[in-house]
Amino acid sequence: MGPGFNDGRFFSVLGIFDDDVSIRPNWKAESSEEEKIKQIRLAYSWSKDMKDQFNNYNIYAEVYKKILGCNAVLDYINDVQGSEQIKNKVMAQALALRGYFYFHLVNLYGTPYSADKNALGVPLKLTSEMGTNGLPRNTVKEVYEQIIRDLLEAERLFKSLSASEQNLRDNRINLPCTQLLLSRIYLYMEEWEKSLIYAEEVINKYDYAILDLNTIPLPDSKTSPIYMNYYTWSNPEIIFLFGNQADVCELPLTRILCTEKDEAGKVSYRSYLPIVVSDSLIHAFDHNDLRKIHYLVWEEISNDNPTPVYRQATSKFDVQYQYKIEYRYERGVWGTAFKITEAYLNAAEAAAMLYKEINRSEYLVKAQAFVNSLRIKRFAPTTYKPISISDTKKLVSFIRDERRRELCFENHRWFDLRRYGMEKIKHIWYDTSGEPIEYILEKNDPGFTLQLPNEAFDHNSSLVQNETRK
Repeated sequence: MGPGFNDGRFFSVLGIFDDDVSIRPNWKAESSEEEKIKQIRLAYSWSKDMKDQFNNYNIYAEVYKKILGCNAVLDYINDVQGSEQIKNKVMAQALALRGYFYFHLVNLYGTPYSADKNALGVPLKLTSEMGTNGLPRNTVKEVYEQIIRDLLEAERLFKSLSASEQNLRDNRINLPCTQLLLSRIYLYMEEWEKSLIYAEEVINKYDYAILDLNTIPLPDSKTSPIYMNYYTWSNPEIIFLFGNQADVCELPLTRILCTEKDEAGKVSYRSYLPIVVSDSLIHAFDHNDLRKIHYLVWEEISNDNPTPVYRQATSKFDVQYQYKIEYRYERGVWGTAFKITEAYLNAAEAAAMLYKEINRSEYLVKAQAFVNSLRIKRFAPTTYKPISISDTKKLVSFIRDERRRELCFENHRWFDLRRYGMEKIKHIWYDTSGEPIEYILEKNDPGFTLQLPNEAFDHNSSLVQNETRK
């Protein structure tokens, strides 16, 4: 059940939904690029027409295919030979992955748990048996409860294995990743104490470490790779690798052929990335924050133009070219990761929320300590200043901003914006004449929840569609 070349398009729309991206102004595309532009614009504007016109919209089917594989493993595990230990290891992986897949589905197609846990989520299909009857949608609460059951049982089975088998880094999901997922799920459910317990378990029990960005050479246009790849097993932060680069990068790194004219009127052609990093994200980083240099990738730099203007709206993959900086994303190369840094951020937010609710100083101390443990590895020693925020509202806000900075372009931000309260988002699009067009996702807009794809209704007549954007 490990990831590989054919993971499906799990993340194909997440890369340009949130407020970490913007659109490049003053780009004039060739007419031959019309279909590419249309696809980008559909997702960038949260269009209600996505389910009808977006080419890779059916994430629903892709994830259910993975769930079917997990169900088949669980249904037939007792029909194969092998020791109890081997079977427990396989079942633990299937349950942990199924829990993650349902988490992904319910956060795409269901209302956020914190907003309305009794709203419709997604159907729970827990066997590989093929049926002809329709399967109705379970509530968000029911889906989350099943996710927790799967992850707790996976944890139990992993713990039945020898210690050497619990934390293998062999491209298979493991015990610490299962516990990290439990921390994440409980955070989304606002069960702060449980989230904190599991995050601390991951932080304290295993040998993962926060990578010190002071030890990473600064990006240099004369070296190759210019930027390091953070998604490899050599990174001490990595708990589990998943997906492929093509899936994650396809929309944010879609290149559009454009025409340019020089002062003499000579026409030249050049490809651009319409999607760039938003000013909002760039300004979220302190001037001395090393992540601004390492995570936000220059679009182009040379001896003649040492100051980048635009930055690419994805990061943490190696960048190979000299002078003209571009990504070469590939299938079969890891595209996302579960990392120890998330555990620190989950723990910090959960502790801050407990301090807000219970007002016990130990939680304030923990929240500050977890954030400082992360940030001290993100600044030069001469510029780092530990945070000391006691106001609960400001503390929670700072931690969530820190989560944005640290986990940018790792498929967290859209889901986080949903659970934070679905506040208004604004995207600006520029038409072919350079005129701005404003798209707004209002607070609690139905667009925060995707519509089910049309194909889903062809196979399940019991489904009910989500509300359509106006």
